[in-house]
Amino acid sequence: MNNMITTMKLRTLCAAMATLFGAALIAQEDNLVPNSSFENSNLKKLKSYGQLEEFSENWFGGTETLLDLFAEGMKSEKVNIPNNLYGKQEASEGVCYAGLRAYSKDTRLSRNYYEVELTSALEKNQMYCVSFDVSLSDLSRYAVNGIGAVLSDRKVEQGNTGLMVRDMDVKHLGNKVMSLYDGWETICGTTIGTGEEEYLMIGGFEKDNEMTVEKIKRPSGVSGAQLNHAYYYLDNVKVFPISAKSQCACTRADEQRTDLVYGSSVVLNESMSAEEIIGVSAVYYPFLKRNPTGTGQATISQLAEMLKANPSWKLRVIGHADEDEFNEGKINPRYRELGAKRAAIVATKFGDFGIDASRLVEDSREDLDPASTRDTDISRAQNRRVTFEIIR
Repeated sequence: MNNMITTMKLRTLCAAMATLFGAALIAQEDNLVPNSSFENSNLKKLKSYGQLEEFSENWFGGTETLLDLFAEGMKSEKVNIPNNLYGKQEASEGVCYAGLRAYSKDTRLSRNYYEVELTSALEKNQMYCVSFDVSLSDLSRYAVNGIGAVLSDRKVEQGNTGLMVRDMDVKHLGNKVMSLYDGWETICGTTIGTGEEEYLMIGGFEKDNEMTVEKIKRPSGVSGAQLNHAYYYLDNVKVFPISAKSQCACTRADEQRTDLVYGSSVVLNESMSAEEIIGVSAVYYPFLKRNPTGTGQATISQLAEMLKANPSWKLRVIGHADEDEFNEGKINPRYRELGAKRAAIVATKFGDFGIDASRLVEDSREDLDPASTRDTDISRAQNRRVTFEIIR
């Protein structure tokens, strides 16, 4: 217990120092992707599709399928911005963007995959945000999901024009069909570095029969024949270190579910003693919240009755937070020591049910004593809790 308390104090001090001195640096987005918006390109001879590797720095194809580069002010209508033969779109960042074919029903139009060597390898146990912007071209007949990013410890070169099927490290939170053509959508997510990742790949990494494929009507006012593929403009690619997941929210709709409250699966039976019931009871919380829900208040009321029936008992009230909440506390003082704040409020609630404060001992273990270590929303909800121990 003493070691745990010491560790908590050190972590709290480090979090405060990070907030004061480090958070601002992280917020500057130290992007590890060179030529992230394809601006470092020699545009004098750009005339046609498939010339990105020839005229743009750093990027290369993961397969033999060529990569497309578009830029403002080009004489060739094929590769001009905003108007080109695939549609019309302004750049998301700067004056250039690339072209990503994520799906095709035309054997002459293969998927392409973008690959780049990062400026440095990801650091072990550091959290990173990976993000990139896509916009469906106007003359695509289809829109798909399954677009994402893969991080690798080595350069990947597939010597053909076939599919690259990979488990994606980052994809849209809901893996939704990316169908916006009159603007840009951001695909982003977080990953924890192993210390070995040196390359980033972007593309459609699912098999044809595993993708959700939606047929798209040609936008009104757009002339030209639709092509049998899902072709996206690609821009603004980033990989940068973060301290908390909230620093990598693409849009409000993509943010972590904040309303999920774990429902205890513990089954109480008549043979259990009051002490056993207290030992398995817990109050659970939505993300970053500190006040008990109605169910939580009912649990406190039930335990208060048990304390009244056993007047010699004292109760240790122990607050917990999940790892994401602890990380949020590093960048926002409002959420620091959330477990302790939860315990304090629960102790006050016992007073509302007639339990004297002298019978309660507040304690906090923050994220150091998780109920579950699985990387799922349910597991994180299970860790957002207040638990109880009898003190005789």
